[in-house]
Amino acid sequence: MSDLFRNPRQDEEDRRQMAAIQRENRLNLKALLLTLAIVIAPFLALLISLELALIVLAAGLLFSTVLTWSVAGKMGAGTRSRLRTAAALNFVVFLMAAAILVMQLVAA
Repeated sequence: MSDLFRNPRQDEEDRRQMAAIQRENRLNLKALLLTLAIVIAPFLALLISLELALIVLAAGLLFSTVLTWSVAGKMGAGTRSRLRTAAALNFVVFLMAAAILVMQLVAA
């Protein structure tokens, strides 16, 4: 009886949409875990040494800068400008962390 109202094309479209939603959910989870790792890593490295913490912080900032800048090119005009501004701010903070690291290494 229920087969009478089934539409095979609609079923296929529903499957495609569900697969896209599942891919997006996995991508969001990966992004959340990556963000969490970038935030926590410098504090864990600080337990070992300040220089290692600065290296990890600089690497995370550089990675997020490159990733944000590359994604910005694929977005619309409004989102692109905000993402590029965020990438520029990340790069400024990266430069500060790198400068502190160099001063720390020179002083040692």
